[in-house]
Amino acid sequence: MKAKYFIPLTLALGLSVQSCGDFLDTEPSAIYSEDLVWGSAANVEAFVLGKYNTVMSYYRDCPTSDVYFTTNMINCRAACPGNARGLIENTWDGASLNGRFGIIRACNMIIERCGTSTVLDETDKVKYVALGKLMRAMVYYDFARKTGKFIWVDKVLSSDDPDFNLPLTKSVEESYSYILKDLREAIPRLPANAKAGALSKNFGNAFLSEVCLTAAAYTGDAASLQNGKSLYQEAIDAVDAISGASLDPDYESIFNENGAYSSPEIILAQYWDKQYTTCSGTDQIKLIANVVNSNLEAMNCGPLFNVADIFECWLDWTPSQNLVDAYLVIDEADGKAKIWNETSQWLNNTQQISQSAAFGLIEHKDDDEVAAAYQVTTPGVSISDLMYNNRDARFDASILHDGSRFYNETVSMYNRGNMTRWSNPNYGNAHIPLTNYATRKSIYTNMTPRPFHNTATDYHMVITRYGRALLNKAEALLRLNKVTEAVATFNQTRTIHGQLPASTATTLAEAWADYKIERQVELFWESDYYWSLLRWGKYGYEANNGKAPSSTIDELNTPATFIEINRDRDAAFVGVVQFSNDERVFETRSYLYPIPLGLINANSAITNADQNPGWE
Repeated sequence: MKAKYFIPLTLALGLSVQSCGDFLDTEPSAIYSEDLVWGSAANVEAFVLGKYNTVMSYYRDCPTSDVYFTTNMINCRAACPGNARGLIENTWDGASLNGRFGIIRACNMIIERCGTSTVLDETDKVKYVALGKLMRAMVYYDFARKTGKFIWVDKVLSSDDPDFNLPLTKSVEESYSYILKDLREAIPRLPANAKAGALSKNFGNAFLSEVCLTAAAYTGDAASLQNGKSLYQEAIDAVDAISGASLDPDYESIFNENGAYSSPEIILAQYWDKQYTTCSGTDQIKLIANVVNSNLEAMNCGPLFNVADIFECWLDWTPSQNLVDAYLVIDEADGKAKIWNETSQWLNNTQQISQSAAFGLIEHKDDDEVAAAYQVTTPGVSISDLMYNNRDARFDASILHDGSRFYNETVSMYNRGNMTRWSNPNYGNAHIPLTNYATRKSIYTNMTPRPFHNTATDYHMVITRYGRALLNKAEALLRLNKVTEAVATFNQTRTIHGQLPASTATTLAEAWADYKIERQVELFWESDYYWSLLRWGKYGYEANNGKAPSSTIDELNTPATFIEINRDRDAAFVGVVQFSNDERVFETRSYLYPIPLGLINANSAITNADQNPGWE
């Protein structure tokens, strides 16, 4: 059982208030004086812990990565985001490049003040300086993966400094040199054992493995960044240095109340206590549908729920059929894992039909566009069973679908089922599953009396875990063309979490195909898929559908899709989500966000020549 990490809340919050009137923050404007902050070991600890929430927030922002850019999740109540349609302008500050100097200053204060502290013993001095460097690296890595370049500040600025208009780093390579230096210096000095929610040596190594992958992707594994070995090898070694963590065979529990403090897989998570937290203060409020019985009756939907208002949240985001396609199905004939519509049980019991034939069998909306449609050919066979039985075990742990059990209710997602896009008259602007899927992953199952906006609940969000680190290692091995080792590595999550037969890939192309599927389903709703797609696009070739490095990315140019199943469960079609989803486009300039024009205009040390390619 992991202990919770409690922070002296009032002090931590008070010390986090920073001045933001100047271009760069140079003076703290805090409730407590600096003498008080650095005057006792307890207050130093409170100050350091008080910064955790800020740096972790950059790594738990699923809506930005999963909703705004990819088709993993669809916004149910708005058009496809402009971010995903190539509508970003160079005025956009998507990285908040000019808005994080308060936390950067705090990290620099921790490094400087703790290093010279007279109230800390030598062990704590070393630990807090290392934590300051790790947090500074976390802040700057989020800049680097978004804008490539940033304003590097590695000291506490004061009003005596002559010029607060500092330049950007000259290149992506220079940016990563600072981040990697901080990490390499910090990791050996981080605590090996930490309470739940605290930064540790294991987290440092897991984080380093991902930084190395991105740095290598964007710089071609630049020699200047290597520490005596390839960045890919450094990523592998970092994962191998993780100690005491292991894969949790109960995948679902990692993300709900059952494994919050006990899962051996969690390396770092952020925790909220129900004394201060309600459902509306968590992602759950926007992942659970609003499908009350009164609306179901009005729309001729059903069956009605046993508890009339059991699901009355504000769902905004719903999984797509694109994502569901990635959860493999075990073929009943040969035992191999395949895409659902390529298994023998599917091919032997269904036939593909035209859009017009599908519309004759399946209720549809006027603007529906069919990508593929199917009809059962064997009497008595359920098309839902053919689609959803024998799936990757992470499917039921992550996605609500037709036939799921949730909060002791049976979920129906066929035509006018009880949790479908038919369940509210205000289609397209209601909190209902636009794709006829909903999310189970990261939903607590013990909210009492029901999931509702003011229901008190504990909660946690996983920042990183051992499964993710293993996939980082597998990716590095693929980049080193060590196919056998790579496949053996990602087979660990595939067989333990997915309960699928092991991949038998023997070529680099086969291994990349299986690895990409594995990472997509393993790390769904963990703020990963978009950043992985960018890395794979930078690698090119087997990692990006055979294309040259830095080419367009098919997965970001593909419309989102949904499922529609008829009431008899003997026919279904895959439809294209409307609301501008057919306008999705990824331009190669989007490998990096723009340097915002407002920053260029406000800072005399930055000019239009510093702009990222394609955003001029």
